[in-house]
Amino acid sequence: MARFVCGGLTTFDLAYLAEELPERGRKGTAGTSYFDVGGPVANAAVTAVLLGSDAVVHSVLGTGPFAREAVQRLTGYGVAIVDHEPSIDLPVASVWIDRSGERTILSTDNKRSEVRGRPEVVDLEGVAAMLLDGHYPNLQLAMASAAAAAEVPIVLDGGRWRQVFADLLPVATELIMTGTFRPPGLAEAPVVEAVVALRDEYGLSLVAASRGAAPIVVSDESGVAEIEVPRVDVVDTTGAGDVLHGAYLHYRYTEGRSPRDAMTDAARIASDSCRVLGARTLTDPG
Repeated sequence: MARFVCGGLTTFDLAYLAEELPERGRKGTAGTSYFDVGGPVANAAVTAVLLGSDAVVHSVLGTGPFAREAVQRLTGYGVAIVDHEPSIDLPVASVWIDRSGERTILSTDNKRSEVRGRPEVVDLEGVAAMLLDGHYPNLQLAMASAAAAAEVPIVLDGGRWRQVFADLLPVATELIMTGTFRPPGLAEAPVVEAVVALRDEYGLSLVAASRGAAPIVVSDESGVAEIEVPRVDVVDTTGAGDVLHGAYLHYRYTEGRSPRDAMTDAARIASDSCRVLGARTLTDPG
């Protein structure tokens, strides 16, 4: 069983599913609701574990009832945790999901939350790969430095451009980004041009850009291609990108598939997760 280390943001999600969202200043009624641990690395780690891998989350969880619930949920899924700043409150996200499955998120800001001093040493013994999402720069840089020194592959989650990515990309192995992720020099570049330029500049084995239901654009040693995203009846798209990352880790580094094949299988899992509320699929991931 491959072991992954995932560093970055963890949140606690409070989600509501409604036919339509209320207008500003008005009340609305949700058909159903749920709460669960969330955030890029937490969702990715849970996905990898549910598929049969092993994962450790390095994050900022802090204290209070939401933090305690998040820890209980993560450990319940089988994910180990290293909390790098126990004195800071866990970010909380309110997620509103409409009839199309699209989600709108309002979250407490983690920009003021940072790991003070040098994060504790990251245990990389037996680790197959590391996932980093750009949150908590001090933590990201310390983890990336340790992984690079140990020659552990680094997979980057490029949600939106953060300055820390300028330091992470030179040591990364793969980049899985949103269709809008752009460094300053490629701010206006079309998605195909961006993925090719990023792969060429940083020597990455794979750059993939996810674009919701549209095909994923990939650039690897075989060239540029599009990977179709399986069509499903969408209930909730929350965390689908995070699921994509966790599934990619599993298929690439636990099952040993090629980057493109791993992305193809990860797209299937991410799409399947949209059929249910939350970032967990209720079906056998196969």
